[in-house]
Amino acid sequence: MDEATKGSTPLPPPPPSGLVGNQFKAKPLTGLLTSISVLVPITAGLGLLFALLNELALDDAQSFLAGAISETEFVASYGPGLTLQLAQTLTQLGAGISVIIWMRRIASNHEQLGRVATWRPAWAIGGWFVPPLILYVIPFLMFRELWKATDDEQNSWRDAPTSPLITGWFIAFGVVPTGLAIRQWLDQSPLVGSGATAMAETAINQRFIIWGSAIASIVSAALFVLFARQLTRRHQSLLQTRGIL
Repeated sequence: MDEATKGSTPLPPPPPSGLVGNQFKAKPLTGLLTSISVLVPITAGLGLLFALLNELALDDAQSFLAGAISETEFVASYGPGLTLQLAQTLTQLGAGISVIIWMRRIASNHEQLGRVATWRPAWAIGGWFVPPLILYVIPFLMFRELWKATDDEQNSWRDAPTSPLITGWFIAFGVVPTGLAIRQWLDQSPLVGSGATAMAETAINQRFIIWGSAIASIVSAALFVLFARQLTRRHQSLLQTRGIL
């Protein structure tokens, strides 16, 4: 051994690929997870409440179409349901924005750890708008990769198993609504119409689809919140093992 190196302190191992001098500050996820845990269930709950109000308005819808009550009376009866739909749209928008930012931050953190996957951070936004919009295949595939990337194994994380919650969410959030949309198209009766007559016909003819959508939303919301919490916990654990948090 060279005399100059005797007694010297061994050099520390190099930082993980993607880190420069181990200088990497992870973007926070706690606030986004809280928003997701609140807004996603509220959105699903409003959908279920709309289905209940639609059920209560069926008699008035039939009476209006039969000419037994006036348009004003029917609209007054059905109005609360329309207000709920507007509120659901707003909460869904807030939930969607929170989910997109949450996904992008996790993907960005993974990249800085050197875990570059097929679906890069930009797909956290674009993936939700790629046709067919109602099926959401890319978000499903991206969630699978995000889950795998939180595996502890540095070199074999791509082969790690994924959570069944992701598949369950995809079925409830993507597959079932697609089937309901096909059923709606075959019935040739749009779920959203214009005018009191269209609203009354929708309330009656699309009763099955309205209930189906509401129940699927409740199931998908429960699965997604569970998945989001577990993924965030796994991600934070990975960052801790890398000395980031």
